[in-house]
Amino acid sequence: MNFCLFIIDIQNGFITPNTSHIPQRVKSLLEQNIFKHVIFTKFINTLNSPYVKYLHWHNLISEIEQKIVDDIEPFAQVIFDKTIYTACNEETLNFLKSNDIQKVFICGLDTESCVLKTAIDFFENNIISYILEYYSASTGGDKFHQAGILILSQMIGVNHIVTEPLDRQNLNKYLQLV
Repeated sequence: MNFCLFIIDIQNGFITPNTSHIPQRVKSLLEQNIFKHVIFTKFINTLNSPYVKYLHWHNLISEIEQKIVDDIEPFAQVIFDKTIYTACNEETLNFLKSNDIQKVFICGLDTESCVLKTAIDFFENNIISYILEYYSASTGGDKFHQAGILILSQMIGVNHIVTEPLDRQNLNKYLQLV
């Protein structure tokens, strides 16, 4: 059974005082080279999106905002663009299936929206998902991050929330679980 790291939307437009610590944490995880497969997602907002029409949220429309953060961009060999919360779509499911990936370790921004929706959608597609809490945050602050973690612990299981920094030894512990 193969596994991968799924890095959700660590882009310039999502870096705020509440999330500015995440790129360096993710970079330290990537530098350990413990994942054969690393998948990045990039959120692209459009003028006719529901985010603009209904939430009046105009961020992530410019290419500068959409760009993956410089610190981790060199690691971004596989990037899937998305225009909605979830990264679980036909393209990513086909990639996971073609690489026999049945476990995903998910981190990124924002915990209560894109991370949460992606994890639940993978779960509902019988893909074992772990949330890397230490490597995730919310632009809305810790209250929203913790709300996302609380909901995820109910929706995909409390044992699928990884709270500590990950290294090869910790990773092996989760790889041995069903």
